[in-house]
Amino acid sequence: MLIKQFQQPKPYTGASSWKGYREYFERLAAVNGWVTPEQRAEQLALALEGPATEVLRGLDTSQPQTYNTIWEALARRFGSLDGAREAMRRFDSRRQEDSETIPDFEQALRTLHREAWPTATPEQRDAALKRRFEDGLLSTEMVQFLRLHARDLDFQATVIKARQFADATGQNKPKKRVNFIDNRPRSPAQPEWEPLLQGFKDMMAEALQPLQRALRSQDKGSAPPSTAPTPPQSRPATPQLNPHRVGPGRISRSVMAKGPGQAMQISLLDSH
Repeated sequence: MLIKQFQQPKPYTGASSWKGYREYFERLAAVNGWVTPEQRAEQLALALEGPATEVLRGLDTSQPQTYNTIWEALARRFGSLDGAREAMRRFDSRRQEDSETIPDFEQALRTLHREAWPTATPEQRDAALKRRFEDGLLSTEMVQFLRLHARDLDFQATVIKARQFADATGQNKPKKRVNFIDNRPRSPAQPEWEPLLQGFKDMMAEALQPLQRALRSQDKGSAPPSTAPTPPQSRPATPQLNPHRVGPGRISRSVMAKGPGQAMQISLLDSH
């Protein structure tokens, strides 16, 4: 007697595409034998976690239409108003992440392309996936290898070549991250940019020293010769006439003659 063991569905929180999760859940439901809508609605409700559980408020999981109602609520909550255009934008800008493996990157591109262009032909889908895959790889060496050795291959064969290159070069191993921590005490009053500014000042001062020395030597060579100051020339004596009355009918006029270092006064008396 064989006892079939059910596979538990992966939890869904709304962080990924609800369309991709629906495809996964329905494949799992077929494997587990969840045939009736009531069974699928019950298992889907148990798989929702976090923000996705909000769509279950007020729903009766025993009703036949509940299964489709849950998917409609998930589409309103986590779907985009223009899902195809958003998927196109994400596909065109999709690049391999640091910790993402080649198979994970391949599957992510397939999912985005299916959401963006659901009616694309196999030739269109293969060409678009191959182009985005090669342009989005992290390793430039792998990109050059694929452009040399996988130029005429389809997308699936190109992915196989990329995995072989990753295994041969060890790129499929997880990379170790090294973080450098500066434990030196830092003064709270000193801004972080002050050491950089001080270093720039020192560099400029050192670079200007030859120019300053050249300017000083040029000033010394072009200075005019010193000359002895010339003494001020003496002005000739200038007589000044100062009349004043000394009595009735008499006027006295005095003449003051000034010269360098001496003065002489001459008085003249007039009668009237």
